[in-house]
Amino acid sequence: MSLLMSTSATACGRAHNSPVPRTGPFGRARLALSHVKLRRYEYRHGLHAATADSVATAPADLLYAKTPAGATETLQVVSVDSSSSPATLTVQWKGQTLRLSPRSEGGWSTEKIGCYPAEGGELLRAFPAMSGRLLLELHEHAGPAPTAVSSWDRVHSLGELEAAATADATLWTEGTRPGAPEKTPLQAATLTAGELVALMQGKRGVVIVQLWNGFEPARGQPLFEPYVVGLLERALATPGVRAVTSTAPGGVGLTAVLFADKEPFNVWGPHLASFGCQANAVAGSAYYKVLIGKILGYADENIYGYVRSLGGGLTPAIISQVEADLKKLSKAKPKLPWNREGSRGGKKTAQAAGGAPGAGQQKGGGKRK
Repeated sequence: MSLLMSTSATACGRAHNSPVPRTGPFGRARLALSHVKLRRYEYRHGLHAATADSVATAPADLLYAKTPAGATETLQVVSVDSSSSPATLTVQWKGQTLRLSPRSEGGWSTEKIGCYPAEGGELLRAFPAMSGRLLLELHEHAGPAPTAVSSWDRVHSLGELEAAATADATLWTEGTRPGAPEKTPLQAATLTAGELVALMQGKRGVVIVQLWNGFEPARGQPLFEPYVVGLLERALATPGVRAVTSTAPGGVGLTAVLFADKEPFNVWGPHLASFGCQANAVAGSAYYKVLIGKILGYADENIYGYVRSLGGGLTPAIISQVEADLKKLSKAKPKLPWNREGSRGGKKTAQAAGGAPGAGQQKGGGKRK
């Protein structure tokens, strides 16, 4: 297993020499341990006593963990270490890497062994604006990690998410239909991850991800949602995918804009950054709500229904203006999947855009909820 030595003395904790799996929610240290082998190991070493129902787990699984206080926390499995006795789990929780060790009295103890994303890691190299104080604030925002876990249930996996997007990516490509049932907690938690998967599968041309939420921090940090950091790193390494950062007015928010390097996506994506679009902030006018929705590829009826539900004063003139402005940016029609063999390449070169807000834009942004 590829390891690095954590020597951070920042929000990640005091300097220590604990081995930490390399950054990324899936780690680069996946163990080829089947569920069957792990279940046998659990029974051999008594690990089943620490779980709710003897459910086996593997890297990239998602767990709902119960704490002794009765709270439910979402944990993402990075690795299963069967070389130790008893076996331990390495998981990620809100930017913190934890080691879970079975206790003789039942349940699991937790030990904080690192933080993610890490200074100098792939994500910070791609988005250097996150470095320094902003990264410290991101980690400090998570608060203290749970000190123990009473039991856990496996509820999802990255493989299942990818398979669902392959079969039908509508949930992650078309936006929310007016009057649609509220998303389940699991759907809401993995929404951004599903959008990134859809982008890499060629079913989305532009995706925005909130890297830092400073305008409404009580809502949490989207970067800590399941699989997001690892999928961001994978998307950045995917041939044909590019990215720019979008800074909110006053620096209260930072968003990653990822896009296919083909027209019109490689022109539309940087245009979002030009006016400070933020993934988790609502645009300040009907014009910008429609513009952002169309660039993100959502279905027209869902975009218009969303704007009307907010009383945004949607008119045919606004829709016509958005369509005309998009054609000025690029005359190419969006074609999906963008990574299909022989699909049209881009002619224009995407430029990293600044964070100046456009007229009528409040905080920028507008990814659907």
